[in-house]
Amino acid sequence: MTPAARQSVRRWQRAPGSLTQRLFAWGGEVRVQRLLQAVAPLLPGEASDLGVPPGTRCLVREVVLHVGDAPVVWARSVAPNSALHGPWKALVGLGQRPLAALLFVDRSVRRTPLVAEWHGRGSPWHHRASDAWQQVAGGHWPGPVVAGRSSVFSRGGVPLRVFEAFVPGISAPVRGLT
Repeated sequence: MTPAARQSVRRWQRAPGSLTQRLFAWGGEVRVQRLLQAVAPLLPGEASDLGVPPGTRCLVREVVLHVGDAPVVWARSVAPNSALHGPWKALVGLGQRPLAALLFVDRSVRRTPLVAEWHGRGSPWHHRASDAWQQVAGGHWPGPVVAGRSSVFSRGGVPLRVFEAFVPGISAPVRGLT
């Protein structure tokens, strides 16, 4: 990744608030393509962020966000199964709607600080991103690194971890939103 591309990704990694709103302001129409929603194993780091034992199976939702026709973000959300009968039960019926519809309209939802993440080729994260990109674009993740950000949202004391990875080459967020 070039220094300019790395700097652009860093701006996205640090940008607070709703990623969906930023993408809309940046490029117009934003479309959510749901790829997976199932009880599945966690990836490294997710169990500790959720405060559950390693090996716990949780509800996993993976989507790709498109701006116009271009896929630009792969996102993965995980919540303990118990949350699906409680504060995060609306997650099950979210379908093709953005997760922001649940996260940024309820003032009781709290968010941890954003954490920048970089996952190299061969890591479980790169493998999952490549699987997603294969479904969407017919090829592997378009770079040697999956660069993204994560945070944990909490509603009623129940966690929901969100990871958002930015496709290499995505330009900086629009002025005024950085």
